[in-house]
Amino acid sequence: MTGMARLGGGVRRVALGLIMAASFGTAVGMLVGGPAFASGETGGSPTEPTGTGTSNCPSSNPPNQMTLVAGTPQTAILQSAFASGLQVALTNSDGCPVTSAAAGIPVTFSAPSSGASGVFSTSGSNTVIVGADASGSVAAPTFTANTAAGGYTVTASSQYGSVSFSLTNTAAGVPARMVAIPLKRRSARVAGRFPEPLQVRVLDAGGNPVAGTTVTFTIGSATAGTCGTSTAASASFTGGGAQATATTDASGLATSAAFTANTAAGSFTATASVSSAGGSGSESAGKGGGPTVTPVSFSLSNLAGKPTKIAPGVGSTQSTPAGSAFPIRLAVTVTDADKNPVPGALVMFSAPAAGGHFTLRSHGSRRHRARVSYAHTVAVKASDCGIAVAPPFSASRQPGGYIVKASAKPARSAAFALVNEAPGQSQ
Repeated sequence: MTGMARLGGGVRRVALGLIMAASFGTAVGMLVGGPAFASGETGGSPTEPTGTGTSNCPSSNPPNQMTLVAGTPQTAILQSAFASGLQVALTNSDGCPVTSAAAGIPVTFSAPSSGASGVFSTSGSNTVIVGADASGSVAAPTFTANTAAGGYTVTASSQYGSVSFSLTNTAAGVPARMVAIPLKRRSARVAGRFPEPLQVRVLDAGGNPVAGTTVTFTIGSATAGTCGTSTAASASFTGGGAQATATTDASGLATSAAFTANTAAGSFTATASVSSAGGSGSESAGKGGGPTVTPVSFSLSNLAGKPTKIAPGVGSTQSTPAGSAFPIRLAVTVTDADKNPVPGALVMFSAPAAGGHFTLRSHGSRRHRARVSYAHTVAVKASDCGIAVAPPFSASRQPGGYIVKASAKPARSAAFALVNEAPGQSQ
């Protein structure tokens, strides 16, 4: 203190501050003597920011290049929109944000004019022009793949250069063909339900099942007037319509509703088809001529019911001299409860032994002559139109009238009233 006492008051205060700073650090030194600096730091003012608020970036910064932002590479199903938008930006190579001269600068997006390509939603074509916003950002409108599969490039160009997007149109998930599932049974009795529904499988170009596709099943009808009937054979789905739709499941399988035969016997066709708009994720497909899927068909038949009526033909009443053949063959038409002819119905023609006989002829060959035999009872199958014609029938030599019966169970028998005329009796 002796040395300190010799110093003046002001000098003593400065010296005391230095001693305290050395002992307690810079904080105390600032309290008594002004600003302190970290070890190795020198005094001076910090860098002042520019007008933009970013260090070392100019307040006016126009674009001088174009860069790709988003949208490449990517893939879309035919005739569906690409998930990511095509985006570019007008930028400056100094790395600072663009602050001037960017707004409205045109950028042209161009896709191939043929082959695998697509269209922009606002222009409806493969080319569109979009103006940049004030920050230099540019986003193309929604881009949708066309109907051609394959990879291609979309180019974005401006006065600051160009960039390219790598895109691919894929047929995966787009219906390309349809396969009919074979039916175990293709027929049903008239007015009866068919035992199986109609089924098809929808596949894409690679043979993979396509889920979510709408399949339309349509039941046709036979030509009216077959065998003289006025009603055409057909069927209807549950609810009464001739058309029904179904959606394919994960395995590509579509199954129709149950369907029932009408009351007309005969054969007809049902078809299954999909529109070109089919396929998951392709709501807009078909508007630009999408893939054509060939319809498939099913051959179906309504079978006649059991015989309920046997109607004799024009020879139901006739006469002939005893011992000679009757001029008109005995014939019947067999029908069911709905007046349908019953094809293949087995008809038994039976004559009394005293009345006459049927003449049966066998087909001959090179080694054997045709044989002729006689019978009082014969079985004949009805034709497709339900008509059964008996073999030629000859009267016995015994004059008189009698009945020849024609029967097909469970129908009631038909009768032919025949007369064997005595010599000199005929007019």
